[in-house]
Amino acid sequence: MDYRKFAGSTPRMLVLHSRYWLDEACARAAQTLDWQVRTAPVALEGVMPREKVAQLLETIVEFCPDFMLAVNLSGMDEDGVLTRLFEDLCLPYAVWFVDAPRTIIMGRPVYASAYTAAFTWDEAYCPYLASCGFPLVKKLPLAVDPSLFNAGPPSSWQHPPSFVGNSMTEPARYELDWINGIPKLDRAVRAALDAGRVTRERFGQALDAILDPTLVATLSPHERRHAEMALFTEGTRRLRESFVRALEPEGVQVCGDEHWRGICPRAAGPLNYEHDLPAFYRACEINLNITSIQMPTAVNQRVFDCPAAGGFLLTDAQPALNALFESGEMVSYNSLDECKDLLGWYRAHPEARGAIVKKARSRILAQHTYAHRLQQIEKTLREFLDE
Repeated sequence: MDYRKFAGSTPRMLVLHSRYWLDEACARAAQTLDWQVRTAPVALEGVMPREKVAQLLETIVEFCPDFMLAVNLSGMDEDGVLTRLFEDLCLPYAVWFVDAPRTIIMGRPVYASAYTAAFTWDEAYCPYLASCGFPLVKKLPLAVDPSLFNAGPPSSWQHPPSFVGNSMTEPARYELDWINGIPKLDRAVRAALDAGRVTRERFGQALDAILDPTLVATLSPHERRHAEMALFTEGTRRLRESFVRALEPEGVQVCGDEHWRGICPRAAGPLNYEHDLPAFYRACEINLNITSIQMPTAVNQRVFDCPAAGGFLLTDAQPALNALFESGEMVSYNSLDECKDLLGWYRAHPEARGAIVKKARSRILAQHTYAHRLQQIEKTLREFLDE
C-alpha cells in the first residue's frame, strides 16, 4: 500500500457502496470524467459482516485507490477501527454528509484522522464537524445526475401543480414511539413541536436551541440522537402536512407514501426516483418543494433535479439558493401565503415558467452536476495532501 496517491493524470476512486442513491450517482459521474472507479459493498447501518470487510480490504489492495468516498460514514464501525486502518495505510478518505451529521456521529471523535476530509451538504454543520476533530471540513452541495435528469421544458403539461415527497409519517412515528419510554424527554419534544420552536434555523444550532439545555445535558448520546430525529421527522411531517392541506384547494396534488391519502384523498402513490420522477417533473405544471427541517441552509435534491429534467420548481427560500443561482433562475417563497400567490401567478404565465426553467437548467448543467462535485473533492484532497 506504499504507493503515491494522485500520481496519475486521473484519480482512482473507490466508492464505499451502501444503499444511498448518491453512491451510484458518483460512480456514474466518475465514469463520465474518465476516472478509474470501483465500488465495494458496505453496510448502511449496523455491523458489517466479515465477508464484506474481507471484500473491502481485497478491493483496496488490488485497486490501489487514490481516495475512498463514503456517504454519511457508510461502512464505518462505531469504534473507528476502519478509520485507524485507513490512516495507517495513508489512504485518503472523503466522507460526504447529506443528512444531519450529529445524528450519525453522535459526538464520537473516532472518525477523524489526518487522512479524513469531511464534506457536508449544509454549511450549518461545518462547526460541528470541526469540533469532532476532522482536519478538513468543506461545504459541498448536492447536484444532479444528468444521465437521469436532462430534458428541456415542454410546451404542454399533463399534471397539475404537484408535491412529490415523503409525508414523514412512519419515520416520525418510530422516533416518537422510541422517546415515549422517556417521559421527561417525550414531554419536552412534544412541547417544543407544539410551541413552534422546531425550525430549520434552530435545528442547525443543535438540540440546546430547541430543548432546555439542562435536560439535554442529562441525555445519553443515543437519547440525544433520537430526540433530534424525532424533532426533525415530526417537524417536517407537520410542515409538509400544513402546506399540502392549505394548497390542495388551489389544485395541488401530492405523490408519495400511503399516509398522504389520510390527508388528501386524491393523493397518488410513490414514484420511482430513476424511472418515473424525471418525466413526472417535466410533465407537471408546477413542482412544489418543501425542504426538510434538517436542512438549515442547504437546498435539497429537487432544486437540481427538477429544472434539469425540464420542470418548473417553486421552492422555499433556503439561504443557499443565492450562492448557487443567479436572479431569474429560481423562484422561491418565504411563507405559505407567498407560496399561494406565486403559485397562482405562475400558473397564469406559462411563458415565464419556461424562461426560468431554461436559465436554471443551463446553470445546473454547467456548474451543478455530480461530476462537478467530484472535481471539487479531487481538488480539495490534492491540496489537503500537499499541505
